[in-house]
Amino acid sequence: MGLGLPGWTGDPLFQIVVATILGGLGQAFIKQGVSQVGVIGGFNERLWQALLTPGVLAGFGSYALSSLLYLMVVSKRGLSFAYPFVAANQVVVFLLAWILFQENIPPLRLAGIAIICLGVVLVGLSR
Repeated sequence: MGLGLPGWTGDPLFQIVVATILGGLGQAFIKQGVSQVGVIGGFNERLWQALLTPGVLAGFGSYALSSLLYLMVVSKRGLSFAYPFVAANQVVVFLLAWILFQENIPPLRLAGIAIICLGVVLVGLSR
């Protein structure tokens, strides 16, 4: 039973792209949340404080939605189609780290990201 959403929302390629974006957003939310607490050195009070920040909670929620979509994709297209998109998560995280947190990106890392993008596009085209 569906939710009455447009037909393209059931497309495995659409679902895995959304899952990948949600996974990257989850990373950014978690980074933002732990930034409010500071360095976490172990299983201590700071860790528990971080777990309860809105950013970390949003990150976990984003991962949960991403995982649900991933389950749908794996059931339709298989692991060999879905798993390479996990690499695309690195691209999303890379862009968010650069845009939101002004992290420095060395040229060699940029080249690696370009290669990942090419690989994910090739997998996406292999229907």
